[in-house]
Amino acid sequence: MDYSIKRFQQEHIGEVNNLFEIAFQKPSKESLFEKKFNTILCGASPIGFIAYDENNAPVAFYGVYPCTMIYRGKRFLVAQSGDTMTLPEHQGKGLFTQLAKLTYEACKSEGIHLVFGFPNENSYPGFVKRLGWTHFDNLSVYMMRVKALAWLRLKKTLRLPQSWHTRWCQFILKRQPKSQPFASSITNDVHAVVDHSPDFFEYKCYGGNFLIDVNGISVWVKFNEEYLFIGDMDVRTEADFLKVTRKLKRIARWCGLPHLRMHVSSSTQYDEWFQRHGKKHNLSYPVGGIAFSEEIPLEILKFTTADNDTF
Repeated sequence: MDYSIKRFQQEHIGEVNNLFEIAFQKPSKESLFEKKFNTILCGASPIGFIAYDENNAPVAFYGVYPCTMIYRGKRFLVAQSGDTMTLPEHQGKGLFTQLAKLTYEACKSEGIHLVFGFPNENSYPGFVKRLGWTHFDNLSVYMMRVKALAWLRLKKTLRLPQSWHTRWCQFILKRQPKSQPFASSITNDVHAVVDHSPDFFEYKCYGGNFLIDVNGISVWVKFNEEYLFIGDMDVRTEADFLKVTRKLKRIARWCGLPHLRMHVSSSTQYDEWFQRHGKKHNLSYPVGGIAFSEEIPLEILKFTTADNDTF
């Protein structure tokens, strides 16, 4: 079959949304994609390509989300590998590879220094074997147990709708004192980190996360039916880390969430603190990427939960 390919434009958001719903068999909201693709706050528009079949119906998409990284006091335009989707009947025909290569060529021409991402087990082989990605680190998953009446147990026992829990958690988190944007807590002179500028916080509002004040310290959180996710915390000492996580456990308890959870790169302060005070999950996420310049070595990139496009 011959496919036609178009570069993604804002008017294609509806097509991408519909493609997502068909490819992953779950509902989505076009407004979510509108916010997610509004990367102009981070300095550049999203870059991606869509493949169409002979009936001009979209069948595959690959794109990246530009953002800024800070390395040695300088800001660099980079991008996170984003949504990858191909309809089942069109898989195995090289569309993913073709769309990704076109995307990377466009990235080079627009001054993007590198693309990074956290590929799942399905997409990992394609990135490494066909696109020349380097697997340079892993995000470790850490948890802290919370003594709580778990919502999942109540939901299963009483057959309660999920919307009840969602509204309740939103109510609890909205009652917490609001805080201000803060620089990535893993910033130092050695690592390159995502620039957590006020614009970045504004952009990330699509994820339904909350920026709250916990005992005078800014914390970025998000929840699902099982975890209170910690995106990042503006902590610099182990004492503050313990103080904040104690309060977060109380918040999680009110929400009926039995765990705190955070994803962290190796050789970071959180990696050390969680090893001492939390529990490391046997699950981890590969961190990989491809560089288009020599300005930022891939192996010095470091991340927290908040840097993933799913947060």
